[in-house]
Amino acid sequence: MNTVYCTTIGADVSDRTTKICVMSKEFGKPKIVRETTIPTTPDGFRAFLEGQDKSAPLVFETGTHCRWIDKVGTGMGFKTIVANPARLRMITESNTKNDKNDARTLARMALADVELLHPVRLRDDEHQKMVNLHEIRDQLVKERTAEVLQIRAIAKSMGFRIPDCSAECFHNIAKNSIPKELSDIVWPLMKELKSKAVTIKTVEKQMRKLAKSDVFKAQVERLMEIPNVGFITATCFVAVTGGDMDKFDRPRDIGPWLGVTPKQDQSGDIDRQCHITKAGSKMLRWKLTECAQRVLQKNSADMDLKVKGLRIRARGGKIAKGKSITAVARGLAVLMVAMLKKPDVPYVPLSEDKAKELVQIRAAMAAA
Repeated sequence: MNTVYCTTIGADVSDRTTKICVMSKEFGKPKIVRETTIPTTPDGFRAFLEGQDKSAPLVFETGTHCRWIDKVGTGMGFKTIVANPARLRMITESNTKNDKNDARTLARMALADVELLHPVRLRDDEHQKMVNLHEIRDQLVKERTAEVLQIRAIAKSMGFRIPDCSAECFHNIAKNSIPKELSDIVWPLMKELKSKAVTIKTVEKQMRKLAKSDVFKAQVERLMEIPNVGFITATCFVAVTGGDMDKFDRPRDIGPWLGVTPKQDQSGDIDRQCHITKAGSKMLRWKLTECAQRVLQKNSADMDLKVKGLRIRARGGKIAKGKSITAVARGLAVLMVAMLKKPDVPYVPLSEDKAKELVQIRAAMAAA
């Protein structure tokens, strides 16, 4: 049962200042009790909250400052409600959007029904640290890839072709295979690649050290039982979900949470086919997509999800290929939740029924 509040505190947070709206119910109707502006600092929030009724929840959206605001609020004995801005079109698409109106809307919605805010649970510090390490690593890898592509482009323009190799060892192979006239031009990028390789390994070392802690160890090892799911994807999944599988009543609930299910646009007899919502973590979706692509490779281990993906891909065409990857990525997420919910149940990659179906699919694809 949802808690009913008689007074709420809406806070629209910006980098420098925060608009505050304290709203109460008077004869069943919302009434603004106080509006003010405070500095977006821990001291600014503490000074304001000291004079407020602790029975009134502090309502704010997720964002850069949400974690320390949550700690300040809960540390002073206030209930905090962290709203999901991606689900609040009443605010994000309002024709009269400004900080004051946003604070009023947050307070008003909390008065009416807290579930309208689609409240989220913030990760603990350990899981957030792992998320931050993944974000740093992804940024470094992205920069390294761009630098490798730039060097290859310059080499082609000069009539050279650098041998194929992974981005991790590119700086070692290219150093011995490019001529002096090219080396004299790209040496700054080569030096940067060598430095980035060391930095990425250092970040990964931090991730592996953190993954050995009690918070991560059991769950990460459990997820790595799945073929084609490695250390990076397993730690990212545990970190982004906060390791809390109780938030999903059923394993399939992670699909909408992660944004890998299609939007719904149905009215009367019209039911349009839509793209996935992309409502959750982009970082985790990309990693699951990469795993899905590996699952569907010819030389990858056979598993139930591979059968599902090949069945969709057998329809033919570019659209079917994209749908198969999305379906396998969603299936991986569902499987991960199911395995973490029941850690004692042995994982069977390929069932007998799916093995028979896989033989039929491969025979049909070979005959086509």
